Amino acid sequence: MSWQEPSETHPILYLPLAKANPNLPINTCGSDKKFSINVTTHWLSIWTSPNNSSTKTLCQNLLTLLEPLAELTIVAQNHIPIHTKNEPHDLVTDTDIGIELLLKKWFNTHLPNHKIIGEETQKPTLKPTDICWYLDPIDGTANYAAKKDNFCINLGSTYNGSPYINIVYHPKTKKYHYQNPKETSYQSSKNPEKKICTEFYPHKTKENIMYNTILQQTNWQPFQTQALGISLYEMMNHKCSAFYKANGKPWDIIPGAAILATSNYWDITFITKHYQAISLFSNNPKFINYLNECFKENCRIGTLIITPKNNPTIKEIIINTLQS
Repeated sequence: MSWQEPSETHPILYLPLAKANPNLPINTCGSDKKFSINVTTHWLSIWTSPNNSSTKTLCQNLLTLLEPLAELTIVAQNHIPIHTKNEPHDLVTDTDIGIELLLKKWFNTHLPNHKIIGEETQKPTLKPTDICWYLDPIDGTANYAAKKDNFCINLGSTYNGSPYINIVYHPKTKKYHYQNPKETSYQSSKNPEKKICTEFYPHKTKENIMYNTILQQTNWQPFQTQALGISLYEMMNHKCSAFYKANGKPWDIIPGAAILATSNYWDITFITKHYQAISLFSNNPKFINYLNECFKENCRIGTLIITPKNNPTIKEIIINTLQS
């Protein structure tokens, strides 16, 4: 059965099934009743005719929009096909692709002047004046494929050199954190757990050695979830006090970092692959050109480090270890 758009006469949201082809137009995707859920009249109004007149209402519309999409990820988890991308450990499912196609359809319909960079689909060219969105439809695909709970939807954006609207949504608990220019759900703590988080594939020996070196020098405990978005989400929940990721991709790190940036507690440092320190949210023309070049290659844009401002030694240890 071909994918059918939800409507008042047919209020069912189907997951578009692209058979591992992220560039398949959504209207030519297949669908399956077991990968579908009923949607409300309110949700349909946001799907078809949302009021996006302010950043606050746009943010709320996105949170409403994401609720059944998150539910779809749970419905599909046990039976969705799993595929490999460039490497055996780099997985993608038809859920990743389907959720991305749904969100891109909504953005292209209702926010056509915004740019959306999704993990699975082709990347547009950015300009410094763009409102740019970054989407990871399932952050933690390996966890998702292994039937674990540690996965999330990352949806984040930047505009005029600052965070715009950013959401990290945890489908299993139906909980989330968000930020927009008017408000945030995040409340910082002066006493987060003294743990350091990073994420890397288990076979990465060098990364493991560096991580252990940092842990030994700080005498802090490890914290890992095997998903960058979930790790930053748990950082918002005060489960760790420092985070770093070398060679990160923007959809993995921007939404969580933007939400944490609403608190003056954190020192958020970003360093490009060319060793330039710059705001992760910058719209400097040279930085935008740099991002566009990264999108033509492997989409890895640089290193993110988040540490407490009141403990600069932690940041120094992380940087010195990564540069050794």
